[in-house]
Amino acid sequence: MSVHVRESGRVVIRARFYGPTNTRGSRIRVSRFDPPAAGRDPHAVTVGWDYALGIPENYVEAVREYVSRAGWNGEWAVSTCDGGAVAVYVGPVAE
Repeated sequence: MSVHVRESGRVVIRARFYGPTNTRGSRIRVSRFDPPAAGRDPHAVTVGWDYALGIPENYVEAVREYVSRAGWNGEWAVSTCDGGAVAVYVGPVAE
């Protein structure tokens, strides 16, 4: 079995779930998954949990909001994981 792995240079987005508090409802915080040295993410967004949607759909909608605010487009893959989800751009990349 052969596996080809390379650095894609693509942005990875992290969506983290935050449960309700005494003052705020459940929500998802979406931001770039960058090292702290990269600085504050200017496109970071917090999206309220939509109880009419399922878990994966809430993350997809939160990532969609982030991508829209960032002015990006194209195809993104979202995968749920422990405590949230990650998303990566899967469309063509200019070389």
